Amino acid sequence: MRTGALLGLLVALLTLPVAPSAQAGDILTEMSAGRKYALQSKAASDEAGKPVCASAQTEDAGNQAGKLRARTDCGVPGSLGARETFTLHTGDKGARAALRSEANGLYVSAEFHDTDTHFGMLRARQDGSIGNWEQFRTVDLNDGWFALQYTFTEGGVSRNYYVSAEINSNGGDEGLLRARATTTPGSWERFKLLRIDSPSRPPAAASTPKRSIQALTWNTCSNNGACAMNEFSDDAFADAVVQRAADARADVIFLQEFCEKLAKPLEHRLEARFDGGADTWDVRFAPIQHQMAGTKDQWAQKSCGRNRGAYGVAIAVPAGNTWYEAVELESPAGKERRTALCAAVPSWAVMACTAHFSTGGADYDDPERDDQQAQASYLAEQAAEYAGYRPVLGGDLNASPTMTPEGSSVPVLQPLYDLYKECDQPANRLTTANHKLDYIFAPGTATWSGCALGSSAANPSDHIPLSGTVTLPAR
Repeated sequence: MRTGALLGLLVALLTLPVAPSAQAGDILTEMSAGRKYALQSKAASDEAGKPVCASAQTEDAGNQAGKLRARTDCGVPGSLGARETFTLHTGDKGARAALRSEANGLYVSAEFHDTDTHFGMLRARQDGSIGNWEQFRTVDLNDGWFALQYTFTEGGVSRNYYVSAEINSNGGDEGLLRARATTTPGSWERFKLLRIDSPSRPPAAASTPKRSIQALTWNTCSNNGACAMNEFSDDAFADAVVQRAADARADVIFLQEFCEKLAKPLEHRLEARFDGGADTWDVRFAPIQHQMAGTKDQWAQKSCGRNRGAYGVAIAVPAGNTWYEAVELESPAGKERRTALCAAVPSWAVMACTAHFSTGGADYDDPERDDQQAQASYLAEQAAEYAGYRPVLGGDLNASPTMTPEGSSVPVLQPLYDLYKECDQPANRLTTANHKLDYIFAPGTATWSGCALGSSAANPSDHIPLSGTVTLPAR
């Protein structure tokens, strides 16, 4: 293994500790545990003598709706509301990014067709796919601040503009953010993306009798043009997952290669199929990310095609879940940063986690598989860290049970096998054309039964679903 691969893991935990707040806007994106940021303006902060961040004016109307103004005290980022909270999204592996407002779920657009003092005004107003007016580059100014650079192209001519905070404007335009500066960035063009974290932990796990849980894992291949699932409508996609859940009688569902905006349609379909439409399921999501070009610790969520939000993993659990956490997995430099997602079910004393590891082997992200093994080690340890909870975890781990890193005799997934018991041992049936890549693990005190593969007939994914019944002792 690469020197210090485990000891040097830099893993960030992102927590959404309670059910989505009433401030949340887009119901299709509010179930995500992705990184969140506030946008601080240097000029506004210098003038106020304290940190000041941008706010999306979602209460404004007409062509003023959603305009961004540097006007809110952000000395305590964790206390900010939805209007000051944004996520980053990328469709080109971090070369450029778009801001999405948590207040309304819309991307920020630079309004280059507005005139005079509103030319280039930033507004959270775009609900379609990310276009050129929604994408900016971060330009490191080498003093701890960044410039945000938009490119306006029309008539075959392109021009770059830096975002300015209009500190000298008055009234409703005071602090207005505009992509309008063309010279070397000054204080008005300097910004920081402040990470917004929550330090909370899951609620206390309940005492519970012996319990059997049906678990299902499936890589849905929903952003791969070679898979039928990529072309399914939202309803058809949800129906395909629900049918596999019905076949497995699933209580918990682990999903990979999943698009964010499919979470809510799936939740509704699960409730309609099994519970007459009652509020009985929660579907949560966490994104895979790319590092923003020119930054050290800004990460943008990889975008799904067809305007389906971010790309990553999801988990479906009983609606008693109110706490979930994205677990970022250290990944090969310059490649996708993979993720796991854990959700607490307090009444079961179960912490359910889904994961998608980096792709290993020659010509892939992790050719020597060192990072894969580090991901397995971290996930194995992290899933056991939630006091009072029994881990049940599954996903596409992109390695067979016997696969070993270059120069090692220890299999990639051995850290998981050391702590947990896998559903399909010792059969280890193939879940793709040539390998077993999909797994469900539970504590060593648990017992597995009925581990089975779903039907490969008319399977719209390149992975076969895997399911089984885990019986957990009383706690």
